[in-house]
Amino acid sequence: MEGQSLIVYYSWTGNTAAVARELHAQTGFALERIEEMKPRPFGSLPMAAMGAWFHLKSAIKPLPVLINNYDNLFLGIQVWAGNSTPAINAFLKRGNFKNKKVWIFMTMADNVPSQKVMDSVRRRVEEKGGVVVDTIGFTSKMLATVGDEQRASQVLSPEMFREALTAWLRNNRILE
Repeated sequence: MEGQSLIVYYSWTGNTAAVARELHAQTGFALERIEEMKPRPFGSLPMAAMGAWFHLKSAIKPLPVLINNYDNLFLGIQVWAGNSTPAINAFLKRGNFKNKKVWIFMTMADNVPSQKVMDSVRRRVEEKGGVVVDTIGFTSKMLATVGDEQRASQVLSPEMFREALTAWLRNNRILE
């Protein structure tokens, strides 16, 4: 793949982090986490869902790298209440994706990837000049792991998604 590549993700429960770390392990691409300025309290699932439902944006910390230095972006998102998270909403609002190729990977508790969320994120990336190359979704056990990244890594272990992730990367000619 030509150009510099960055994996950037938001993960509250650890599920999206697990996929991002595996993506990093397979590709060696730079890895950065989107963090909220005010850590989301554990056990605040109803408030988190409501924030996503109303398309709120949370205050996020600046990334320690400049996205402008990368040509390819792998964006890891979570789905809450059928919507993108407030942290991802803020990232998309703030981001400049001009001339970037973007791949989106999503974790959600539903068995079927949310086309509505994928379409919404795709639209917002493209409005900012990016091109979404492909998307993939992974089912997680979010409700069993809220606020406990250690348990999340056990619930959504790499063995559960590694094969699908590897196939996706090969299909997109990211891995040969």
